[in-house]
Amino acid sequence: MLKQFPDGSTPPLIHVGRQPIYNRGGDVVAYQLVFRDTAGDGIDSRARTDALTQLIVAAFTEFGVEELVGEAACFVTVNRDFLTGAVPVPFDPGHTGLSVSAAVTVDDEVADGAAELARRGFTFALDPGCGLGTQERLLPYAGYVTIDLRGAAREEIEAARHALGPYPHVHAIAGHLQAEDDLLTAIELGFELFTGPAVGRAHVVSRPRLSTTATARLRLIALLSAEDAGVDEVTSAVAQDPAVSYRLLAAAGAAASGQTREVAGLREAVVLLGFNRIQGWVTLMLISDGDALDEHVASVVLSRARFCSQLAPVFGAPPDAAFTVGLLDGLSDQLGLPIPELVGSLPLAPPLKAALTSGAGPLGQVLRIATRYADGVVERLPGVLGPAELADAQFTALRWAHLLLASA
Repeated sequence: MLKQFPDGSTPPLIHVGRQPIYNRGGDVVAYQLVFRDTAGDGIDSRARTDALTQLIVAAFTEFGVEELVGEAACFVTVNRDFLTGAVPVPFDPGHTGLSVSAAVTVDDEVADGAAELARRGFTFALDPGCGLGTQERLLPYAGYVTIDLRGAAREEIEAARHALGPYPHVHAIAGHLQAEDDLLTAIELGFELFTGPAVGRAHVVSRPRLSTTATARLRLIALLSAEDAGVDEVTSAVAQDPAVSYRLLAAAGAAASGQTREVAGLREAVVLLGFNRIQGWVTLMLISDGDALDEHVASVVLSRARFCSQLAPVFGAPPDAAFTVGLLDGLSDQLGLPIPELVGSLPLAPPLKAALTSGAGPLGQVLRIATRYADGVVERLPGVLGPAELADAQFTALRWAHLLLASA
């Protein structure tokens, strides 16, 4: 159950639709990830940049692609802005390709941008309708083409398949199959791959949406653009924003191979991603997030993270790792999400995961003291910190969080 904010509202939800693509044996060979603005099971075919950025940010940094599709290939929809480079594509290909929306008209600028993305290793799935139209120029980079069978004459469908003849690497998908008769027609025409309600409806998954203030993101983008920006300075800026911190931890774990890397804290995430990749992700967040994270929630989360980092040296724990553990625990508490669900897709190093899930290790001790203190239970740490010192550390953490939010 979602936790309510002080004003009685609940966190906004982000929805991602997962449309399966089947082979003749009934096995799922890939998924198309689609934006949804409700939890209904229909496909939202809008190609607006804001909707598509919400999809990409959610898929990669809030759910995690592996959590959504497992080991299967998947495609995320992009429009002209992504293809031309006006909006960044900040993730590595791995087993994720780019689905070109039907609204895209391919001109020289789009073709050149697609060629550059192909050089980066991306495969394209085209969805031009029944005929290829201008998207025929992208066939050298395509792995799949969806042929829309809705209302199409047999001659049109056969002509569309014939046009793929010079490109044996391209697989034709019988698309938008609405009824069993459509599926039977597709099988009769020789299709090997199928998608649409007749074979499987989109499954929509939802979770609370993380967002933050636009000014904070703009400030971080400006910092990343500075020639003299350092890793510690950028890490500090990222640490001031719970939503960005969580998302970049998730993004840092996605390796090009589709495997995950373990991340020991925010600083390591910054190093793994690099400034250019972080700037790309933060730019997408700036476009996709319409609402700010509730200020009360942000204050609680940030102060808990800061409190943990202050306690860390007492237990011999790294302050950066303690900050990360406190931040994730605070998000779990304030958003009403169980820790296993919140951190399940994050590639956290074992000490962080153990601290969050079972309270183990020095980081677990730090987190236990911090959370019990938040519940009004004051524990004395023999020879180190007493009630007065804990109160001072908590006050310092709260003041830091309030000053930070006031300047955002």
